[in-house]
Amino acid sequence: MKVKSYVIGITGHRDFDETSDKLLSEKLSSFLDELKELLPNTPIEIISGMADGADRLLVKEALKKNIAVSAVLPLPEEQYKTDFSIASYQEFQQIIADKNVKVTTLSVANIDLTVAKQQGDERNKLYHALGKYIVEQSNLVVAVWDGINSGFKGGTGDVVLSYLQAKDISAEITNECINIVGENIAVNQSSPSVFWLPVTKKTNEKQSFHQVTKRDNASYITGLQGPYSIKIQSDIPKNLYREIQELDEYNHQYQTLLSQNKISTEYSLLSGYQEVENNNNKEILKNIDDEFLKADAIALANQKKSDGQFKLFAYMAAMMGLFFLVYAKIVASKFLLIGYLILFLAGWLFFRRSEKSKYFTRHLTARVLAETLRTQFYLTLIKRQDTSKVVDLMATTGVSQFSGASWLKQIVTSVCADKSLQVVEQTDKQKNDNMAFVCQHWVIDQAEYFDKKTQLLSSHHHQLEKIKGLLFIGSGLATISLILFKYQLVDIILFAHVDAKTFTVLLMGLLPFWLAVWELYQNKMAIKELLWQYRNQSLVFNQAQQQLQNVTTLEQKSDILADLAHHSMMENYIWIIHRYHREHEPPTAG
Repeated sequence: MKVKSYVIGITGHRDFDETSDKLLSEKLSSFLDELKELLPNTPIEIISGMADGADRLLVKEALKKNIAVSAVLPLPEEQYKTDFSIASYQEFQQIIADKNVKVTTLSVANIDLTVAKQQGDERNKLYHALGKYIVEQSNLVVAVWDGINSGFKGGTGDVVLSYLQAKDISAEITNECINIVGENIAVNQSSPSVFWLPVTKKTNEKQSFHQVTKRDNASYITGLQGPYSIKIQSDIPKNLYREIQELDEYNHQYQTLLSQNKISTEYSLLSGYQEVENNNNKEILKNIDDEFLKADAIALANQKKSDGQFKLFAYMAAMMGLFFLVYAKIVASKFLLIGYLILFLAGWLFFRRSEKSKYFTRHLTARVLAETLRTQFYLTLIKRQDTSKVVDLMATTGVSQFSGASWLKQIVTSVCADKSLQVVEQTDKQKNDNMAFVCQHWVIDQAEYFDKKTQLLSSHHHQLEKIKGLLFIGSGLATISLILFKYQLVDIILFAHVDAKTFTVLLMGLLPFWLAVWELYQNKMAIKELLWQYRNQSLVFNQAQQQLQNVTTLEQKSDILADLAHHSMMENYIWIIHRYHREHEPPTAG
């Protein structure tokens, strides 16, 4: 398993003023140095189309720093080289020969490569496909751009605006003027960002908007401001800075667990999967499975620590109550007060430490990622995987807005490779085998899992309710005994100077207190809500299982599974949102 890379896509002009090459290279070098400093536990990877100009400037600086480069060509090299001069092609060959460069060619459906040999619409579609790939795969985009919206589909302006969600990458681009919002406008927490290096393009005599705003230095552009609207700021956006830190922390946790040999393959999604010949999804499935195993291990490790914290706090509160009531009702010993004080101070210090550890938040975010990757794995098998829908669902539910969860989209958008690299059609046998595997190992297995969990948790919950009932009965009996046998209890000496009345009063105070502590623990652990979530998931998977039995075609089954994925992820996100707010609600809430 590899550590998840931070992917940087490059888009930019080919024909800007050469006098700025040295300055641009210096700025790109500084940018990469700053990023490496922010990501001590995370490797950086560059995606480049390897065109003249901006594409190669970043690649050359990256290779100097031993950073991996993914050279994604829009068309086969023999055809692509017609874009270059002899000197340029020699430089191209020299770059791709580097050991840190991996070359991949996009394979786009419904494109006539014979026609695409010549400049024209078919060739432009390939450039647009490359821009789309960069938009969908990058954690951050670098733009060497004059700031003009040229209206060219697949051009630098189209890539920048699409990445910033100021337009849809699949939609036609107009030459509409770009609107720059005021600096006092707040940036959405999930807003994407572009690192922008302004340049002057040789062939464009228009005045670019960076000249209008007198911005010639490197800046960051953020989106989600509306159609063709962006915001420019000099410093790295806070949300981007936080995403980078959180992604690096995730990788640090993985490396720690790996060094402790705690990354298990027991729950591998590939378990039982028979690889078929010419399986064009093999690498994608392996990547998703590896990331799932990492996220699952991190979630379990943090859940164990978080649950341990809850239990320890409950035990400490129960012991503090016991010490105080014994001191008040039985023996006024200073040792009980000292014990009470020690527990209080230890609890306060432990609470402050637990706030910084963020085990609970890390558990929830890793679980979000693991369950999302689980669904994407099975959807990839049946060719229904779509990361854009996942990111939209995260944004709609608000999961990606949580403190500590903004990095999730960074993993989801890049771990599942884009379809444009994998367009080889599956045979009918592959389709049927994959569908059977998904139905068995996802739908049926998950339905059985949630049924079993529902039964176990329901049984456990009923047992706990019985214990709670016994505590109520005990408190009631103690109250009745005091009313009916007050004087008789005084005469009964149980031990030392403690009579039965005093001991009964102690129990009357202790039992309700322990009951309150138990309810608080149950509340924080959200036991009842967990049972509710298991029941909902059980219903969702069992309904899908029944629907699959009533259809015959692969297309119908595929539609049912895609719908199941949506509902299952929605259930997970709702549950995690509930748990997150349960943990972070103020003490007086509810």
